[in-house]
Amino acid sequence: MSIPTSFIDQLLDQTDIVDVVGRRIPLNKKGSNFWCQCPFHDDSNPSMAVNQDKQFFYCFVCQESGNAIHFIRRYENLEFVDAIETLASAAGMTVPYENNRLEKSKPSGLVEKAVKFYQGNLNEKTAPKAVEYLKDRKITGATAKKFNIGYAQDKWDGLLNHFGSDIPIKELDESGLFSRKDDRFYDRFRGRVIFPIRNIKGDFIAMGGRIIDEGEPKYLNSPETSFFNKSNELFGLYEVKEREKNIASLIVVEGYMDVIGLYEHGIKNAVATLGTAVTPNHVSKIMRYTNKIFFAFDGDLAGGKAAWKAVENTFPIIREDINIHFVFFEQGHDPDSYINEHGSKAFQKLLDESISLSSFFLSKVKEFNLETLEGRAQAAAFAIPIINKINNSVIKEVYANEISKLCGMDIKTMDAPKGPEIKKAESDNAMRSNANIPVRVKAVINIFSALLAFPAIAHESIFDELKDDPKFNFLFVILDLYRQTPDIKPSRVIESLESDQIKGYFSEAVVAGLELSEKNAFKLVNDCMDILLKNQKDREQTLKDKYNVRSITPAERRDLQQIILKKQEITDDDRNWLKKLSSKQD
Repeated sequence: MSIPTSFIDQLLDQTDIVDVVGRRIPLNKKGSNFWCQCPFHDDSNPSMAVNQDKQFFYCFVCQESGNAIHFIRRYENLEFVDAIETLASAAGMTVPYENNRLEKSKPSGLVEKAVKFYQGNLNEKTAPKAVEYLKDRKITGATAKKFNIGYAQDKWDGLLNHFGSDIPIKELDESGLFSRKDDRFYDRFRGRVIFPIRNIKGDFIAMGGRIIDEGEPKYLNSPETSFFNKSNELFGLYEVKEREKNIASLIVVEGYMDVIGLYEHGIKNAVATLGTAVTPNHVSKIMRYTNKIFFAFDGDLAGGKAAWKAVENTFPIIREDINIHFVFFEQGHDPDSYINEHGSKAFQKLLDESISLSSFFLSKVKEFNLETLEGRAQAAAFAIPIINKINNSVIKEVYANEISKLCGMDIKTMDAPKGPEIKKAESDNAMRSNANIPVRVKAVINIFSALLAFPAIAHESIFDELKDDPKFNFLFVILDLYRQTPDIKPSRVIESLESDQIKGYFSEAVVAGLELSEKNAFKLVNDCMDILLKNQKDREQTLKDKYNVRSITPAERRDLQQIILKKQEITDDDRNWLKKLSSKQD
């Protein structure tokens, strides 16, 4: 499935990039732009400009740039479609998907058929042990039906025979339902209670299976496929979203039975990771639906490690409006066993008494002996790398101040990046100063500024003087875009450029937002073209001088030839130079 370009354009028209960025990073208005510390590199001064008029952002240090979609993708580590859905949800729009060549990434129809097959197997006659297992876990028939729980018989080919022999091998391979040895397929899930996994749209995309009898592994998941990535998906999220339009909070647990057990006791806002630690993608997805998150992991060593992993993967994308808490169980308990033993009220009390993300983090820092210099040094060394992962400048500042107090030192002086120093912007608003930017580069940027103000300039014949020079191919790519679509958005122009350097120059022109009259814009272009053409002449003379002192390289010799050949009028002197350059004897 893909998203129509027309919808993306409409979405961008209804999205204010200042609002998108401002909800995540503090912005300050200065001149025609909003400014903030760039979240995509270690930034101490505001170097990222957000232009409301052009709906565009640009960092003058790391050169990251783009529209609201690109910002969301980078900031929240999302795939393109997920970024679209995030912005569409904020704008109150529904994403219209269309079928096309990308249909291969659509969930396999075999998975949904398998779900129905496994559901049909779950009864007292064909699966008494599975039914007994669910009853022992206090799972009712209604709940089993709600989560589409089924049973895979202890046969090598139960599902395979059900499908028959007409299924293409490629489809069997890509479904994730079968294992394969040479040319022989056999059922991946055998003798297991089946927990179907849905994506956020409700499509069945994978399975989780719990073994009934003795055997390993206890839990088995579908392998990753073109439509299933366990680092992105959460069991139970679709069911919560289907039931609640505005989700007050979500509880993140480790297993299927935790989600189902809590649901059985009236706690219907739990989701589970799929046999993997909490990833930034998991957190980003959850933050799209709620601003209050509880991490409730098993009361064992693995659960403690999972909780800390959640901390590390949350810090880079945390926002001021997000409240994250941790619930810890006594040794030997998980959410399912705890609520079965103590009831829903006791579980709710744990949620009410849960510790915040900041408290959990600081408790780890306080485990060091802060009474000694050595202990404070160890605590700082532990905390600084984690704090440096925080992209939100406000939150980062708060944490840095707190750790500074605990350790008795200013940790801000210790968090500079290792290696070569990152180039900082020279002025207050991070614009490059004219003194430090080559005049020819400034000329190119100014031409872009004129084009942005008056796209009709693209039709001027003055540019033809550079047409045959490969170094200016990028300029004609941009000119052609404006000739074809005068109202083209800057972000679309950026997407058409291959050189990161040229993307940076064009982005600088966008956020510079020069206010030009039509007369001044045309004059600016002419002046800049004079500079670029003069630069060509200067280059010609430099190469001739190098030839005369016998220091010219073969590449420079060819360059000089091309400069002369591309002249509109070739003089006798030019012909003499071409003769010299073509000679093998110098």
